[in-house]
Amino acid sequence: MKSVEGAIREFLLQLPTARKIRELKPGDSLFQRGLLDSMGVIRTVAFCEETFGIEIRDEEVIPENFESVRALSRLIKRTQSRSG
Repeated sequence: MKSVEGAIREFLLQLPTARKIRELKPGDSLFQRGLLDSMGVIRTVAFCEETFGIEIRDEEVIPENFESVRALSRLIKRTQSRSG
């Protein structure tokens, strides 16, 4: 089974904005690297909800939670623990 970070990383590297990115570390800024914009955040929310069986609340869709693969992984794990 893939790790949460591994699944997120694989998804992000398939986004159209990732065409020039070859390496993505867990702490790399997804915004500074040009991977995420507003549409990318929406796609990422949908991917995370579908893949991990969670619901990301509107108030959780803030830049801090989408800053890096690591931040997204923490958000997913918090959401999973909240869901039971």
